[in-house]
Amino acid sequence: MKNFPKAGLLIVTLVIPALIFVMLRLFATNHYNLPYFNPQVGGDGKVVIVNGDTVFQKREKLQLASGDYKLGNDISVISFLPKDCSDTCKLVLSNLKRIYDMRSEANSLIIKTLSEDSVLTSSAYPDELGKEGWGTLRVTNTEAGNILNVASASWKGKAELYPIESRLMLIDGKGYTRGFYNGADPEEIDRLMAEVKILNYENKASANP
Repeated sequence: MKNFPKAGLLIVTLVIPALIFVMLRLFATNHYNLPYFNPQVGGDGKVVIVNGDTVFQKREKLQLASGDYKLGNDISVISFLPKDCSDTCKLVLSNLKRIYDMRSEANSLIIKTLSEDSVLTSSAYPDELGKEGWGTLRVTNTEAGNILNVASASWKGKAELYPIESRLMLIDGKGYTRGFYNGADPEEIDRLMAEVKILNYENKASANP
C-alpha cells in the first residue's frame, strides 16, 4: 500500500508531461508565421502567382565577384562590416555575438559577415568573428548593398529605415529570405533571436515528423 503514493507521484512527474508534449506535437499549431521576402517577378514586371500563392525567390548562394558561396541548408544571418567600423558598427558586432551564442541550441545557425576589409584584426571585433559558424566574405560596398537591399526585397518598395552597416538579413534553411532587422536595436535583436528559434524548431519538426 505504501508504494501507491510513490507510483502516483511518478505518473504525475513523468507520464503527464510526456502526454502533454505528445498532444502539443500532434495538435498544436504555430500561429507565428514569419513573412517571406524577394518575390519572383516575371518578364512582364509583375509578381509571379501560382494557384493563388506568391512565388518567392530562393537564394542558395551569395554571388560575389570573388566567387559563389553556397548557403547550404543552414539558417543564415547576413551582416555587413564596413572598412571603418564606427560605434554603430561595434554595437552591431556585439549584438551578433549574442546571435552567435545561440549556436549551442541551434547548431544549423551560421553568420555570414560581408566585409570590405580582408584583414579582420581589431580589438573591437569579437574573437568568434572568422571562426566556425561566423564566416567572412570579402565584398565591395556595392555588392553588400545589393545583397542587403531592403527596397528590392519587397514589391511594395518599403523605404529603408536604417543604414547598411546595421542591417541584418535572415535566410531560412531552404534559401528563402524571412526577415530584415536593425542590428543596432536591442529589440530588433530580440525579435531576430526569437525568429531564429522558430525556424530552428521548424527544421527539427520537419526532420522528425
